[in-house]
Amino acid sequence: MLDKIQFLLSMQIIGLCVLGGIMMLLRSFGNRSRLILGWSMIMWALMAVIRNVVNFYLHEAKEAFHPDVLIASCFVVACLAAYVIEKLRPGYLTFKRFSLFLSPVVIGGLSYLIYRVSGGEIHVYYSMRDVFTFFNLDMSLRLLVFALTVFYMALPVYLVVKYGKEYTKYLSENVSDPENYDLIWIKRAMIVLSILYVLYLILLFTDIPLLYVIDKALLLIVWFYFFYKALFLKNIRLDRTFENGWNSPSDETEDENDDDEEQQGLLFKRYAEEVNNWFEKEKPYLRDDLRLTDLQRVFPISRSYLSQLFNKELGMSFSDYVNQFRIEESKRLMDAEPLASIQDIAERSGFHSISTFRRAFIKQTGIVPSEYKRS
Repeated sequence: MLDKIQFLLSMQIIGLCVLGGIMMLLRSFGNRSRLILGWSMIMWALMAVIRNVVNFYLHEAKEAFHPDVLIASCFVVACLAAYVIEKLRPGYLTFKRFSLFLSPVVIGGLSYLIYRVSGGEIHVYYSMRDVFTFFNLDMSLRLLVFALTVFYMALPVYLVVKYGKEYTKYLSENVSDPENYDLIWIKRAMIVLSILYVLYLILLFTDIPLLYVIDKALLLIVWFYFFYKALFLKNIRLDRTFENGWNSPSDETEDENDDDEEQQGLLFKRYAEEVNNWFEKEKPYLRDDLRLTDLQRVFPISRSYLSQLFNKELGMSFSDYVNQFRIEESKRLMDAEPLASIQDIAERSGFHSISTFRRAFIKQTGIVPSEYKRS
């Protein structure tokens, strides 16, 4: 009975990862993060196939630390780490950098292949006790690949913790709706990946049939959630990316920086008035995808000066400035149309989603939209 359930779950995982990966590739439209995730899903399906070929029947002794499973899983984990990097630093992973990032996996896999082809002694291990009982070059190479896997698991967590705030600030200064540009998703992705990695380690070491089946059922659910959210996620589209390096891109403003402080202050005040007048007359904030680059098409100043204009002269980030106008628009609509739904008000005020509208409304007014509407 458990064998049949395990077979069905395995086929569903493989089918989901293959079809989901293909859908990701077809919907990538030049988006590298979706491209990377699509291939990662297909590679996970391949790893699942290898895992089933090695140990299909639950009642048979399970081989621990199988080299093919280790190498395939290391490649998948490396690709998933690359997905997080591309989300955190859009455009950074050029083909050269991506190749260098995966090179340790390729070298580790080729090293084991050479060892196997050259007639090296290969052992079959059925428990971790066996692993350390028959420790040799074969196991050293397997442990090397496993260590690389752990490294690729830990790297994205470190990067998100270290650069998450910087990424949040970068988005808030460039887009009007930063919450819809992966801020929450990156944290959720780390939770999902952590669960996937724990489940993978259980699959790698477990020899309890029921736990094996439960593990696969959880894997199916987690993968489906990951695929669904990533497929319909609103992706960042900035004119400036991280292709030139890991640090946040900045404008070269050497000529403008030569202006004295007084002239710069007068310039900021003049542009602040012009920006404010433009927002009041043209209402660009009603567009849910308004970006800082849209202002550059109207006002002939650099991106860095625009960022300083909002942060120094207006005392808030670009996204907070835009949301200030959107909230006022929503309040006007609720006053004028008391029967309109909150969802309708949010969309007509320029918000991409009702959850973003609610958070922005609470941040500015201290109450939820429904409470304001009742009052």
